[in-house]
Amino acid sequence: MSLEILISGANGTIGRALVQLIDEDDHYRVADRATRQKFFEPDIDADVIIDFSNPDFLDRILAYAVRRHLPLVIGTTGLNQQQSESIRQASQRIAICHAANFSRGVTVLSHLADQAARMLGSGFDVEIGEMHHRRKLDAPSGTALALGKVIAGARGAEHDDRAVFDRSQRRHAREHAEIGYQAVRGGDVVGEHTVFFLADGERVELTHRATDRRIFARGALQAAARIIDRPPGLVEFADLLLD
Repeated sequence: MSLEILISGANGTIGRALVQLIDEDDHYRVADRATRQKFFEPDIDADVIIDFSNPDFLDRILAYAVRRHLPLVIGTTGLNQQQSESIRQASQRIAICHAANFSRGVTVLSHLADQAARMLGSGFDVEIGEMHHRRKLDAPSGTALALGKVIAGARGAEHDDRAVFDRSQRRHAREHAEIGYQAVRGGDVVGEHTVFFLADGERVELTHRATDRRIFARGALQAAARIIDRPPGLVEFADLLLD
């Protein structure tokens, strides 16, 4: 029996990739699609929602998912703090997996960055570089910020107290506790993230490069298939991978 999936953001890059993958696999079926021009039918039969849309669309998606008691996989980035809180509140009613990146490779990168931060300690400076296509609006990317938060947590620090996004007006030496960010935009780059651990005499670089956007769609489908039996709450993508 096919998994009935509602796709929010069906006309976007990842949304189109999702539709293509679902069409190629008998285990899945698109129950309905939501775009800027058309929302879901009010009572369509479905098992789960996958959202790769726009932050402005989030409240409507959350309300629909809660009303229908449907688990929700969210890949939309660029959310503000209030929207993150709305996701947390909705997760008290339904299971939600919200990830900045649904690549299995990036999930491993995050784990390695956590371990490296713990093992290398505060003697290593941390910088995070990311590169994306010219059309990407948010910078740094949600994935870069998620990596920074993992590293800050591994060091027992608050991310917002350590993050540095612009050094153009700064005229003093870098502090060890900083987590610096650099964002590059151009061309058709799918996505590249590198975490640099830099010390006197040595450095460690952890890099993930995406060359096909379908990897994010595949990961989201895997999350959708594994979240449907979960109770209400926030579910980490890494935990769903281990199911």
